[in-house]
Formats: sequence, structure tokens, C-alpha cells
Amino acid sequence: MAQELYEFEHTLPILHSTINDMKKILFLIVILIPCLTVKAQYTIKTNNPAYKRYYDSLKTMDYKYKFPILAKKAYKKGFDVPFPLGIGANYFAQRQDINISTIEIGLNDNPLTDVSDLIKFGAIIGETHAFTIRPDIWVFPFLNVYSIIGTGHTVTDVSLVDPINFSTSQRFTANSLGVGFTAAGGFGPVWVAVDNNYNWANVSVLTDPVPASILCIRVGHTFQDKSKPDRNVAVWFGPFRQKIKSDTEGNVPISSIFPDLTPGKEDEFIEDLNNWYNNLPPPRQAALQPLYQRLIDYFEGNDPGDSNIHYKLNKRVAEPWNMVFGAQYQHNKRLQIRTELGTFGKRTQFLISANYRFLW
Repeated sequence: MAQELYEFEHTLPILHSTINDMKKILFLIVILIPCLTVKAQYTIKTNNPAYKRYYDSLKTMDYKYKFPILAKKAYKKGFDVPFPLGIGANYFAQRQDINISTIEIGLNDNPLTDVSDLIKFGAIIGETHAFTIRPDIWVFPFLNVYSIIGTGHTVTDVSLVDPINFSTSQRFTANSLGVGFTAAGGFGPVWVAVDNNYNWANVSVLTDPVPASILCIRVGHTFQDKSKPDRNVAVWFGPFRQKIKSDTEGNVPISSIFPDLTPGKEDEFIEDLNNWYNNLPPPRQAALQPLYQRLIDYFEGNDPGDSNIHYKLNKRVAEPWNMVFGAQYQHNKRLQIRTELGTFGKRTQFLISANYRFLW
């Protein structure tokens, strides 16, 4: 059975725009992070004598539906084929680290300046919660194709170490759309499912939708009910990889970067910015002077902060791979409930979903 889910930006006073951006990327990682797929229902055949009458009846079934293609031949050979159409509702939560490798910034329409060597980040951690709807169809008994429609929010914690010590935690929402496929089959008592999907997250402050992809290979076993051959519990594990677009570009108003500064924080930022700017080589000072001056004016209360910080950054998931462990209860060929936990590496995730299938 295939199921999914999913998938944020940030930086310092001068780059805290990147902080907002990182949040979106982390979110996308998920809502994109709508992209997680689970596979526990597939075309199976068993030689268990207790189910002989059931599987013998499959061989004489007059299957009149269009999908899956080749289902009639599979039934005649005694294979049990999933109902072709399904609709799933999913909740997904994820927490993971993000790394930023390069950052360019500028004020409004001024040229961007690479400041990657001038900034040091601490931990950048995104926690995402997403809800998705996933319609799917078994095109063949071994191939499922699906789409993903999702919405959700993320809370991102970003810390800067240099040139100033600053931390922020912000929340935002995004919507996503994706497509994917799952290929699955059984090998003796074991089934294997390979799932791959692609998603695009629409975040308001980003210039373009952010694409992401997920690949997961699951290996599992299904325990059938002693009296009902179409009722079972499946368990599985496997490697999971998540990839997001590495380059992101956007704009953010200065005033939205520092919404609630504590009293006295402005003076601290001004001192840190002055020390940072005065130690830059002259060419860097000339390139960053408009942004530096606008930030100083904002902290001194002489500017409303409506100027935009234009940024471009290159980021990646700290560890693309982790492991997932899951289980599914199939009440019958129409109703399945499943859950999955991801761990190891620098990402943890949790999925719970319900799926309803029908003939067509």
C-alpha cells in the first residue's frame, strides 16, 4: 500500500532574511514534507492451507474492472490484487537539521554580495506538521501512481554565532502539490516496495515554488489473520532519502525580521554591526554599505523597516538518509490504517494515516 507525506530559510541582522527563507525550506522538506510513502498492501499469493478456499475462489473470479491492468490474469493465477482506487488522509510530523553553505544578500534592487565567509550559523532546526490528501490508482498489480495535496506549518529555530549572537524561532504556513509512484512485489514471505515522489511547495516570500523529492525502499512481511485472509498486519523497515532544491531566492522586509526585540537589544545589535562592518575590507564595506546603513537606521528608530532584504542561499539537508520503521493494520481490502517512525541520522519523523480503497 502506498502512502505519503512530506518539505525554509534564515540569517543574521544583515542576513536574518535567510532565517525566514530557511524556515520555508525546512517546511517544504516536509510538506513537501508531503511526500512520505508507505507500502504495505500489494499483490500477494500464499500457500497457507488455511486460505486455500479463498485463493481458489480468486482463480475463478470474473474481474470486470479496468484497473489494475493485468489484474484478471493475476487473479486466475491465484494472486490477491488490491482494489484499484484509493484515497488517503495523512498527518506527518518531522524534525531535522539544515546546513547553509553559501549566502548572498543585498538591499532592494542593489546587487547581491556573497557574505558566506562573514557569517557563522549555529544549529538550524525545523519542526514541521503537515496534513495531506493522497488519491492513488494501481495501474498494474505491481505499480501504484498517486498525487499529493498538502498544507501545514513549520516552526524553525535558527541561531547565529558570528558576527552577532542571535537566535529566533518563527512559524509560517505553506501549501504543496506532488506526484509519485510505488513499485511493489512479494518474494516468498517478504515484500519489497520502492517509492519515489516529487513535490513543489508554494511559500509566499519565495520567488519560485521549491521542489523536493523523496526515495524510500521498504522491506516487510505481512501476517495474515487466521480466519480472514484479507485481514492482516504488515511490518517493515528501510532506508529513506529526502532531497530539496539547493538554491533559494527571495525577499523579506527588515521589519519582519525583528518583530519583538527586547529593550536594549537594539543598542547591542548596533554595537555588533558597527564592529562587524568596521572590520570588513574596503571593497566589502562599499558593497554592503546601503544594507548596513539601513539596518542601523532601523535599530535607531529612524527607518520604518519597509525596505526589502534580497537574498539568495544554497542549503541542504544535514543528512539526506535515515531509517524508517512502520506497521499497517488492514481490516479488509477497503480499509487500512498505518503508522511509521523515522529515526537515526539528523532527522526524526512520524506518520499516521488512513486509507480507503474501492473498485473501478
